[in-house]
Amino acid sequence: MTTTQPITDDTELKMKAIIQSSYGNPVDVLSLGTLAVPTHGDDQVLVKVDTASINALDWHFATGTPRFLRLMSGLRTPKRRIPGADVAGTVVEVGKDVTRFANGDRVFGEIPGGAMAEFVAVREGLLAPAPTNIPLDESAALGVAALTALQGLRDWGGLVAGQSVLINGASGGVGTFAIQIARALGASEITTVCSTANLDQAKALGADVVIDYTKEDFVSSGHKYDLMFDNAGNRPIADCRSVLQPDGTLVIITGKKGKWIAPIPRIFGAVVRSMFWSQRVVNKTATSTPDDLLTLRDLVESGKVRPVIERTLPLEGAIQAIDHLVNLFPGNTERRHQNQGVPQGTK
Repeated sequence: MTTTQPITDDTELKMKAIIQSSYGNPVDVLSLGTLAVPTHGDDQVLVKVDTASINALDWHFATGTPRFLRLMSGLRTPKRRIPGADVAGTVVEVGKDVTRFANGDRVFGEIPGGAMAEFVAVREGLLAPAPTNIPLDESAALGVAALTALQGLRDWGGLVAGQSVLINGASGGVGTFAIQIARALGASEITTVCSTANLDQAKALGADVVIDYTKEDFVSSGHKYDLMFDNAGNRPIADCRSVLQPDGTLVIITGKKGKWIAPIPRIFGAVVRSMFWSQRVVNKTATSTPDDLLTLRDLVESGKVRPVIERTLPLEGAIQAIDHLVNLFPGNTERRHQNQGVPQGTK
């Protein structure tokens, strides 16, 4: 969300922010309010937020589902008062121990909440200089989704030049980054699975083969891949293994949604059983590192990667945007209706 109000000269500096009161439907538990501008620590910088990018992560924290996540986010009420993990903005104050940034630096990164506000205090290790060849608001999308695609393909999947990859779920933030990063890593053939509406986009981003899942079943093609990057989680593990080479790798990013522990049983079961298979099954959670943020910046500046932005909204639009995401994810038990598709880099 693009901020609109500058810092004031009041004795107690105030800022607008999205505030979460409890878990539930975003329209019920999120509100636009006013809070004190945070105080930065010695190893932190104070960032004037330009834009915060909304991800699936945000609706998980808003609804508190699956509920096992509350062991980390707060059992009854959320520990994070202000949502938002992906941020881009300008440094306006620095702590005395900060060495990497100075006032006026344009930065981006993934942070543990607080991005949906006009200001946020962040440890310098969670930020990197923003790319110089794209608008600052686009840099906000280079967080959760881009890190998941980069680490999922390069680190967990071990994708190297000359290998073939199947990306199941090639739209949305992770999917659109995965196509571009697979190309940057030198994949010999990139096959993507998405809906009719996203076919042209997948091709434009670098996919060699595009499969419309409404008309064709990728399992029936008979093609074998070195790596399957499962960003949809909508097929049985046996189906996923059937499209892999005997020594291929299945990287599971997500799965069907549930109220309590889904998709953990499917993922954990596959990872454990894979110890007895020649094929590897991997599931991990992306972590933000300075080196990987710099890698993403370099990929953008080299022209190999660019965020795909669906739309940009004012700060108060964050509530409806997160609510929109809840409805878009198939199998979400917190809502009575679902639609197909995933927003791409919604901000």
